[in-house]
Amino acid sequence: MQPDRLLRAVVFSALLAGTPWIVRLAPAQVEPASAEAAAFHEFTERVEQYLKLQKAMPRLRTTKNRKEIVERRHALAEKIREARASAKPGDFFTPAASVEFRRVIQSAFKGPRAHDVRKTIREGEPLQGWHLSVNGDYPEHLPMTTLPPTLLLHLPQLPSEVAYRIIGHDFVLQDKEARLILDFIVGAVP
Repeated sequence: MQPDRLLRAVVFSALLAGTPWIVRLAPAQVEPASAEAAAFHEFTERVEQYLKLQKAMPRLRTTKNRKEIVERRHALAEKIREARASAKPGDFFTPAASVEFRRVIQSAFKGPRAHDVRKTIREGEPLQGWHLSVNGDYPEHLPMTTLPPTLLLHLPQLPSEVAYRIIGHDFVLQDKEARLILDFIVGAVP
């Protein structure tokens, strides 16, 4: 009898007999989680926790009046700032997550499509002299820098309420509705 057929016969017989020792025949082989998967998982969990907070904020009726839209956005941002008064860099981009985000971003700038990645990111004018701060406003006059799909495919997918942005060489997590900077990684973009 071939070895794999013999093993199947033994397992089948043991299962029929209800023998518990069969579990010890082959030790469970658990694949250890990669550092990237663990760091990105933690990042994703923190984003989900933030969304629960953001969705708990009171909303006003919708309007098409530009002035009211801006006022409501500022009011929402202020409520989020109050709820996240102790927010600081690293709340989302933990040290482990920052390492993995940097690694993925750097690899996108070294691959065969690096020129295309750089061109897509640099289409918006870099903002000179802007200092990022957690819970700070995303610059009103700054375009929403688009991340190339080749980079987005390798990063954790975000819910529609938040987005990745690039300001200069810094990688930013932004609340799109409140236009708040939730967290950032300084110098992550070459």
